[in-house]
Formats: sequence, C-alpha cells, structure tokens
Amino acid sequence: MRRMDVYFHDGCLSEPAILLLARDIARDCPTWKIAVHPLLDHEAKALGLAVLPAIVLNGRPAATGIPKKDWLLEKMHECESAER
Repeated sequence: MRRMDVYFHDGCLSEPAILLLARDIARDCPTWKIAVHPLLDHEAKALGLAVLPAIVLNGRPAATGIPKKDWLLEKMHECESAER
C-alpha cells in the first residue's frame, strides 16, 4: 500500500505550506495515493493526533510539522523498499 495522509488544522497558518508540499509530492510520486484531511480540534483529538500538521505514511506516523520535501521523499522510498 502506498498512501500518504496529511492532517492539519482547518484554517491554520501552516495550511498553505502543507498543501503545497502535498501537491508537490503527489506530482513527484504518482504511484502514491495522497490524501489531505483538514481537521477541527475535536477531530484531531479523536484520531489521537496531538500535533498538527501530521504526515502518516502507509498508516504509520512519519512526521509532524512541515518536513523538508527531500526528507519526506526519502522516507517514502524507504516505505517502498520495505514493501519488496
């Protein structure tokens, strides 16, 4: 499974940056399903996410905040290698 989920507070100041990162990653990694999830506070708590933005790769938390694109691509390639 190649999936990246991006969670962020709806309307947060970091929203434009995390959405841009998600778009860039989707363009560079067409075999991955990229999903963005704007959350309200109670939704984040229900999911157990203490820090947003949060990035989840294949169901596993990978990063919080806004990581560098190169670092995230490296983590995604590690996931691909683990699938083999």
